[in-house]
Amino acid sequence: MRSFHWVSGELTEVQRFINVPMRWCEQYPARERRELWIQVIDGPDVKLIVHTRFLPARRGHDIDALLFGELPVGLFNHSTGDQINFLRTDPPLLWRRCDAAWIVGVTVASVTSFALLSWPWLLVAAPLIVLRTVVAIGVRMLWRRSIRAKVDAALAAAARAAQPRPRLRRVK
Repeated sequence: MRSFHWVSGELTEVQRFINVPMRWCEQYPARERRELWIQVIDGPDVKLIVHTRFLPARRGHDIDALLFGELPVGLFNHSTGDQINFLRTDPPLLWRRCDAAWIVGVTVASVTSFALLSWPWLLVAAPLIVLRTVVAIGVRMLWRRSIRAKVDAALAAAARAAQPRPRLRRVK
């Protein structure tokens, strides 16, 4: 099972790209992606690709990126104190194009095989396909909700552990 881990360092480069249509099942709600290069204190530079419209960091900022496996899911900026949960701002889609293709393909196959073989149990596949799609969407929603809550908790812990920023005060 994948777990969370942090990548900390200085953001050395940020490049913004406009997303092009991806492969069949790769759909991102954000029309932009950003490539982040982080210079880790004791190690090689790390490249992260984030599909988001909003990034509260720029080159030279000290950041902590929260990764779930290889997927960046959160970012805490020590330079400004800002944080972002990528699963909350640009969540992955629940309905995907491959779900529609799955429904159409298996329905056509079950109706065609029923017409050729005339076995009535082959028609049970059509309601099962719709049930499978509803279950898949429900599982994706529950997964997103649980991961989003864990990312919020991890970012809150990073904010508590961070050094407080000096505040500018007006002196008379």
